[in-house]
Amino acid sequence: MFELSDEEFQYIAGIIYNYAKINLTEKKRSLVVSRLSKRIRLLGMKSFSQYVDYLKTVGSDSDEFQKMVDALSTNYSLFFREPYHFDYLQEQVFPGITGGSLNIWSAAASTGQEIYTILITLLEYQRRTGRTFTFNLYASDINSEVLRTASQGIYPRKDAVKIPPALLERYFLSGKGSQQDKVKVKKDLVRRVRFFRLNLSDKSYSLPPMDVIFLRNVIIYFDKDTKVELIDRLHDYIKPGGYLFLGHSESLSGISDRFYVRGKTVYQRKS
Repeated sequence: MFELSDEEFQYIAGIIYNYAKINLTEKKRSLVVSRLSKRIRLLGMKSFSQYVDYLKTVGSDSDEFQKMVDALSTNYSLFFREPYHFDYLQEQVFPGITGGSLNIWSAAASTGQEIYTILITLLEYQRRTGRTFTFNLYASDINSEVLRTASQGIYPRKDAVKIPPALLERYFLSGKGSQQDKVKVKKDLVRRVRFFRLNLSDKSYSLPPMDVIFLRNVIIYFDKDTKVELIDRLHDYIKPGGYLFLGHSESLSGISDRFYVRGKTVYQRKS
């Protein structure tokens, strides 16, 4: 590991906050050292001082700046994580679709397990009820590396242990030979999702009105002002009566009064 001075830490924390509003407190210093030490080694450098000087030289539009963002953005995803949210989709959200198309956005998609779980839940609902309606699924993340994994749809078999066997057989392919320890989401499912890189703190993005937005385990990394600003912006993307899903330890209490609480970390936009 390389030594990280207070000045160097504050510089890195400052540029990541200005770019992505990720709030790196002193508690995250060891994470910064661990993750960026790998970048320093790969670049053949000998210190954080060299690395910081390099970042100042190349600027925020550089490949290395994006690699730094990728390294410092936390990404953790599982299939059917927080399963009560997918039960809520089947029991409350999907039955309320009366016409037109259904738009769902996984706004911090990570490696893709969340959006594929949403898609499987939707297909199973249609299969079970005989109902059909058009839908559009969007999946974004600030991290370009995890999006590459998501768009490939290939995962270690151990990541699929919580997927019911019938669903695993219906929606996944099992790896053979050297790939036997992996599973792959079937191509026709992958093609139904629009993956794209997006910095949620960028105010210039434009998306269609959404029926559902998943923003799980994201706002815990932001300070209160950023949370308020982001939730206000996402509120305007949600159709009246549409839904916002947060992570298990997150809440809109003190952040926004523009939603009804409808379940465990499930919020509905007020009409």
